[in-house]
Amino acid sequence: MVSLERMREDALAAFEAAVAAVQPENLIPAQVTFNEGVVRVDGEPLPAAPGRRAVFSIGKAAPGLADAWLRSVPDWATEYFVLAPHGVPVADAVESVATVLRGAHPYPDADGEESTEQLLETAQSLGDEDVLIVLVSGGGSALMAAAERGLTLSDVRATTEALLKAGAPITEVNTVRRQLLAAAGGGLGRAAHPAQVRTLILSDVFGDPLPDIASGPTVYSTSTPADALEVLDRFSIRGAVPEAVVRFLEAAGELPQDDGGWARGCKTRVIGNNRTAVEAAATELRERGYEVEIAPGDLVGEASIRGRELAMTARITEYSTATAVVLGGETTVTVRGPGRGGRNQELALAAAVGLEGASKAVVLAGGTDGIDGHSENAGAVVDPTTTDRLRQIGIDPSEILANNDSGTALETIGDAIRTGPTGTNVCDVTLVLTAPTTE
Repeated sequence: MVSLERMREDALAAFEAAVAAVQPENLIPAQVTFNEGVVRVDGEPLPAAPGRRAVFSIGKAAPGLADAWLRSVPDWATEYFVLAPHGVPVADAVESVATVLRGAHPYPDADGEESTEQLLETAQSLGDEDVLIVLVSGGGSALMAAAERGLTLSDVRATTEALLKAGAPITEVNTVRRQLLAAAGGGLGRAAHPAQVRTLILSDVFGDPLPDIASGPTVYSTSTPADALEVLDRFSIRGAVPEAVVRFLEAAGELPQDDGGWARGCKTRVIGNNRTAVEAAATELRERGYEVEIAPGDLVGEASIRGRELAMTARITEYSTATAVVLGGETTVTVRGPGRGGRNQELALAAAVGLEGASKAVVLAGGTDGIDGHSENAGAVVDPTTTDRLRQIGIDPSEILANNDSGTALETIGDAIRTGPTGTNVCDVTLVLTAPTTE
């Protein structure tokens, strides 16, 4: 018989396997080779670069990607730049050769603005004999904070805050940010023209839509200012964003920006994504004796609603053996209260409420970057005892959900998952484990 304690351990092990599978140290060597002075990405040689060879690593996984590149391709680049969130450690080997830049996430700051301007200036200095390698991971949109002319950092920050608080998914957030940020929507690729640009992407957006990953700094986008205004209207926040943003978008027109030929010099490749993590979690659970299903599509929508739905599925299904469902994606939270938490913890707590009275069921929801919303947790793992344990110490789960304070509550009873920053970022992984009461 599989115990509830064992199921919790299995879920945590599967989440650890998911995160390990998308570490840059594993992904870069599998894609990049360096022999006789020639760099190949998945077997395709990089263009000859008689001039400068620059590497930009950008995003939450920037330090790890830069370190993995240096190990795989030593003594190749003439210059390195790493743009990472504040506090994320950088390996000594990277720091010794790279210009390390910093910025804030999820809300941009002045450091990110200054860092982006430095990257754009460096890109603009490249010529037709030069090659630029861009290593992109999630979080790049917030880190590359330089605004388009006519806008300020505070304009971008306020707009980002309004979108996130309204529960806008990342694709919609980036539809707006591509119009407001100088490096987004191909801005970095445009700046580097006529240099050859090769981008390796660790995708944090389900389905890997290239313009949405870090807002597509080297990818031509067909989205328009009109599309951005439509997003603001759909979430009823046109009046909540700075007037300067609305005026800028209204004046920018309805057509996408002409690529001016720069896009032909930019090629991209996804080297890791949410599916990579999901399949690794599934493999770990199969090895632990579970019948595993990988859910089709992505897990999106309001976190509390999806949590209750997953609990309902676990309760109504009759299982003859230990079973696991693995889901990938990224839910959202419409913030209504002043609490501390994140989408994964809110989903998990809502699932715990739905599991009340069940016997053998565990739900884990975790961010592969190790950071869930406004907390230091990656997510949470819950079971049918979670709500009882909360009530025993005077915490009402319904009140906690209403105040968006899942992080505080789940930490108190030890159901929160704390990994610290993982050095990677490919959306979230959610697990639903069930087992019969007798075997």
